[in-house]
Amino acid sequence: MATLEYVFEQAQIQSRRRAAAINRPRDLIEAVIEDAREFFFSEHFMVAIDIVLSTSTDQAVRKQILDISRKARRPVETAWTEALAASGVPGPVAADIVALTLSVVRGMALRTLWDNDPKWFDELFAVWRRMIKIFLEHQHPKARTR
Repeated sequence: MATLEYVFEQAQIQSRRRAAAINRPRDLIEAVIEDAREFFFSEHFMVAIDIVLSTSTDQAVRKQILDISRKARRPVETAWTEALAASGVPGPVAADIVALTLSVVRGMALRTLWDNDPKWFDELFAVWRRMIKIFLEHQHPKARTR
């Protein structure tokens, strides 16, 4: 548990720094994806997954793991949501974009367990960025994610 807690804490610190440092024109969606990729494609995340899977039948341990994860990752989601909101994306929409982006990146990271194709992942993440930008341009034209 201590190892897992340390890994998540270190990733949280780095992610929050990245989100707070966004104070110049930049592609915020790209920054969220980059940050998520760094965490979810890391060896640390795969170790965390291994720990979660190996303890899946012990509910007390599983609860500890979920608490550690929530404590570390929720502030990261909040930091990126606030960065998007500061760019003009309405708060609830920003939260949805961050949650969906993290889910997409996490899913692709898990896919590496049986199909690791970084070039294809890059292409898919580019499609995801375009989808978000098109959505924001049509739904929230004042949002500045770039």
